[in-house]
Amino acid sequence: MTILEITIENVKGIQSLTIKGRVFKNRPNILVACNGFGKTSIATAFKHAANQTSIKLPDEARHQYDEARSAKISLEVDEDGTKKMLSVTELAHSNDIRKHFDIHVISDMRKIKASAKNMGGFSRASAKQVIDPIVICDKPKDAASPYKITDAKRTFGKHSSLLLNLNDSIFASPQFLMRSTEFIQALNPLLKPGQWAKIEAIQTKIANHTGSDQDAIESVKADIQQLFSDTYFHLAEEIIADTSGFDQNAVFLTLWQIAFVSRSEQAQLQDYLECLRYKEIKKSLKTHVADLNTSWKAATVKESRGKLVVEVPDPSHISNGQRDILLLVAMFHVAKYQLTKGKAIFIIDEVFDYLDDANLTVAQFYITELIEDYKRQGRAIYPIILTHLNPVFFKNYVFSNQNVIYLNKNQTFDSIDAMKKLIAARQDKGVGDTTKNNISKYLVHYHVDAFDFSADLAAISGTRSSWGKNGKFQEFLKEEFQKYQSGQAYDPLAICAITRRSVEALAYNQVLHLKDARGFFDEHKTSPKLDWAAQRGATIPETHYLLRVIFDDGLHWNLGRDNTIPIVAKLGNPIIKKLIIELVSKSLGGSDAGGALA
Repeated sequence: MTILEITIENVKGIQSLTIKGRVFKNRPNILVACNGFGKTSIATAFKHAANQTSIKLPDEARHQYDEARSAKISLEVDEDGTKKMLSVTELAHSNDIRKHFDIHVISDMRKIKASAKNMGGFSRASAKQVIDPIVICDKPKDAASPYKITDAKRTFGKHSSLLLNLNDSIFASPQFLMRSTEFIQALNPLLKPGQWAKIEAIQTKIANHTGSDQDAIESVKADIQQLFSDTYFHLAEEIIADTSGFDQNAVFLTLWQIAFVSRSEQAQLQDYLECLRYKEIKKSLKTHVADLNTSWKAATVKESRGKLVVEVPDPSHISNGQRDILLLVAMFHVAKYQLTKGKAIFIIDEVFDYLDDANLTVAQFYITELIEDYKRQGRAIYPIILTHLNPVFFKNYVFSNQNVIYLNKNQTFDSIDAMKKLIAARQDKGVGDTTKNNISKYLVHYHVDAFDFSADLAAISGTRSSWGKNGKFQEFLKEEFQKYQSGQAYDPLAICAITRRSVEALAYNQVLHLKDARGFFDEHKTSPKLDWAAQRGATIPETHYLLRVIFDDGLHWNLGRDNTIPIVAKLGNPIIKKLIIELVSKSLGGSDAGGALA
């Protein structure tokens, strides 16, 4: 199953948001958006729909705190070529999503604890970061196994040697134990008389067969196939097969044994499997925490007051990186315990954004490990990582199969093909060096000389040859800037170009009276040009250097990597937009030797 589209309505900062990028199973799905976009609102929506029959949204999480606004989450999914809509609202029993997916959300678990001391008539307040013991899950009561292979063989009758000891096979499989909660739910309908009779009929055929064990099991092969084609039996068969590697015959024999025990000891078997599952999670947790205990104050895993908990040392006694990874390990094990269905939506809200490189690599390892666990168990997990860091530029997320989705709640902006191909030509081996140099010198950088290389541009398919004539490209940039300034759809690459040209023009205007002013153009990059001018008395605002992150991203382009969405996200930031408008407007209004558009 693939999630094609997610729509969220009336949660925190979101009135209505549709995420159109596909979210794939068993792959890291990275949703990138600038700060202030509403990533935490996305996480909040799912958090209040998790483990609920409807969205349970507190008033402070409503859009504009308006009680009249009803929250809703909708998913469009594709399962084997069939599209369908799943949704959940605040109406009771409306959660269609929960019927198909578990949902789990993790976010920052750090807290600030305030305290005050009375200092003889006045109080002195202080605050420090604290991390309460992290509860992983309840500790189940101890339960003995109700299963005995001797009882199963005695009841099965002839050919009972076909039966495997469950304690050494399926009950010893970590993959099965992690799916045991789901399996018990799939098993319960099979214990009813009608379904059990179908299982018993095949067992009776095997027991009455007069040939060898192998002949006996082969004689019912068609019956087993027909049984497992029944919708009632499909999930139970799938879980055993996916977590054991058994063939269909062995799956049936295993199912018969479990069902046989469960018919008389259903509650005890369920408790026993829950106890085994708990031990598996506890074992994993202790191993991971022990791997991270490198400081003099170690985290501990313990059972306290009927719960499995992780006690993290006082944050002042461990490094920030160790603290964050310990929290992440704990939260992942909470998720492992709570996620019991075959499919799970797992949302991580900016937990990784402030990790250093080493710990970010470790965090990605844990996600990869979780995905691999789900694959081994035959399950599907949809990890959704919410972040403001663009993996294309920061190289922070390096999963081999990551799926990056850029979020933009504004209208879609795109550059025209002619602009993309013009910028891409700077790295195109098929374009001559003279043409490349002219594009760089006269179009994407500022220059005062007149030029005409329109014939050369005509040779580059898809570009506008007229841009090679003096003033034509500059007119195009000015038109796009006016659209950007007035809130209309604009060409993002054009805004990158006019921003760079304006930065350089304002610097050059301050030194054009010098005899060696043309030395400015001998520098081939923006920063060296600004440094050159500054060394000769020009005042270069720091913001002009900062804006390089805008135009460098846009003006170093190749057709194999579309940067438009992350560029638009930056250009849409209100502070960046204000800086650009002030900068370009100042340049356009200047009385320089040609202005930014000359």
